[in-house]
Amino acid sequence: MRVNVEIINHALVHAPKTIENLNEKELVKKMILRRRLSRASKILINLAHKCEYKTGVMVYGSAYGELIDTVSILESIKNENIVSPTAFQNSVYNTAASYHSIVEGNTSEILTLSCGDSTSYNVMQQGALSLLKNEEVFVSTIEAMNFEGVEIFNKCGAQLEYGIGFSIKKTDKEANTVVNAKEQKGVPASLSWMKNLYDICESKDSVVIEVEL
Repeated sequence: MRVNVEIINHALVHAPKTIENLNEKELVKKMILRRRLSRASKILINLAHKCEYKTGVMVYGSAYGELIDTVSILESIKNENIVSPTAFQNSVYNTAASYHSIVEGNTSEILTLSCGDSTSYNVMQQGALSLLKNEEVFVSTIEAMNFEGVEIFNKCGAQLEYGIGFSIKKTDKEANTVVNAKEQKGVPASLSWMKNLYDICESKDSVVIEVEL
């Protein structure tokens, strides 16, 4: 089965280490909540704002999840220190999507996927499937890996914070775009497919893709 998907809005943020100007002070008014946000949560809230998405179905993906908080927990255990309750709370894969739902009061369905290097494409597949019963869906994939010692493990040369988001809808228009899966230098492999789509969106006024379910 195939679904034709039209890209409504698209957004991209990234940095070699830490993304600046995520505008969380304006986007998250409550200071107590803002202080609890993980890096991926701040990135997702920023991407959603840029894509004009507040409420509705979301499909969120990350190959590695909340590495920064997970590493913090492991360091505390190793050093026999008390584990931070916030780090423990934030160490699950759906942290970013959950914080966004709290900020915007979103009670719609949220799905979180982790599929290794295929994550961003699988997120779009699930988004297309969700469009069979929803008018619009927000899809996003994020990696936030700027923790102490990451250079020991990071062999791909990827920028350590990277996020891409799209607002999408089902359409009867014919597909006018084919997205390849080629990897791009500096882009985490889990985001390569979405980055290729993003580049196309930057060069075309209207992008419709065919997604096979």
